[in-house]
Amino acid sequence: MKSLKIIGFALAALSCVPYAEAQQAPKLTAIVQTDPGSKPAPIALERSDGEGTFFYMQKGTDQLMQARAASCSMFVIQTPADMAKALRDYYGGDLADARKGFAAVKKKYASFAGLPGSPGTLGALYEMVCAARMLDLAALKTLSASIPGEKALNAVEKGQVAAARILAMVDDTPASFAPIQQAVEALTKTAGVRLDSEAYGWTRYALGRAAAATMSVANDKAKSANAAIDFYCQAAMSMHGAQKQMPADAVKRAMNLLWNMPGVQDYAAKAPKPMDKKSWFAAPADFRDAVAMAHYYKAIYDSGTGAPDPLVNQLDAYHFNHLKGVKKGE
Repeated sequence: MKSLKIIGFALAALSCVPYAEAQQAPKLTAIVQTDPGSKPAPIALERSDGEGTFFYMQKGTDQLMQARAASCSMFVIQTPADMAKALRDYYGGDLADARKGFAAVKKKYASFAGLPGSPGTLGALYEMVCAARMLDLAALKTLSASIPGEKALNAVEKGQVAAARILAMVDDTPASFAPIQQAVEALTKTAGVRLDSEAYGWTRYALGRAAAATMSVANDKAKSANAAIDFYCQAAMSMHGAQKQMPADAVKRAMNLLWNMPGVQDYAAKAPKPMDKKSWFAAPADFRDAVAMAHYYKAIYDSGTGAPDPLVNQLDAYHFNHLKGVKKGE
């Protein structure tokens, strides 16, 4: 620990805010163990330098102390009430309110960014995740561009930021495919970054949107469509259980691409409803896949993700379970 003899006015100057504002600045409590031989003790944090150094007033003195969080045997910031509220909204599925809460937390605790577990940094991270889950790609581009104290994030959190930046590249133009593909390939080789299943799903979704956009200029539109369908399916499976809006959108986009594949609508026009076994197995593979997508969407995403696509009900009417009544081993 390093001591800085200082009075309140000088502390305000170091904080780059007027003295009156410094008196009202938010405080955070951290449980700190300076070395293995000492006892963990609570301290009131004053601010950080954004690079892992924290400042606090030594109890009972006017001395401003500073230390590196990385040099402490223990450094745990207690979660403030407003961050806890935003997290409850987030895990409860209320992304809109959670996003507002995280934005406020990010702003309020900005002076503590860069410390492990800083609500200023985590507020920015979770606000970005909310925008990604809500498919607000315009906001995501801004929110993912700069995370205060990003160096303090762990490998998975850094993976979320990297994947969000790729997702923010989506603009549904044919020219977007190559940059997105290159960014995904580069990410797989980036040290100190790890993708969890949801972040991986974001990259697959971005590739799906980019591949679908190339159909407008592709000589082989079916090839581009199949590539996009594969990416969308990978995205949906990767994010299954983590959230609903993006995987639901991926399933519907894949379903619509399948519906527009050659021969699918022609077969639908003459296919019986309900389907029988003979008609089902006589159907084009793309038709059966489109129906399967619709049935999956209806079973998993039809509630809580907005108004259903009319095509979902239209295709689900053709669903045929060819395994119904088949005994195990047959």
